[in-house]
Amino acid sequence: MLVLRRRAGESVLIGQDIEILVLETGPREVKLGIQAPAHVLILRKEIRLAEQQNRAAADGLRGRSLNDVLEQLRHAWPNPPSQHSLP
Repeated sequence: MLVLRRRAGESVLIGQDIEILVLETGPREVKLGIQAPAHVLILRKEIRLAEQQNRAAADGLRGRSLNDVLEQLRHAWPNPPSQHSLP
């Protein structure tokens, strides 16, 4: 892993066509601008992790009947609120 210090207004180049510009820095966050070709997918890491978790959960449901899934949900949430108990 390459670790660099950059100030607001400074940038880092990746390859020939990707630039990461430090727009603002604060005590707890950094605001970045990323300039890249349209074909380059740019995601926040938490989005990728959520996607992987969703796929893993979906893979765990494959081959199971709807009744099996509903039964698992009933055990996970034994006393769901009634639909008619809304104020």
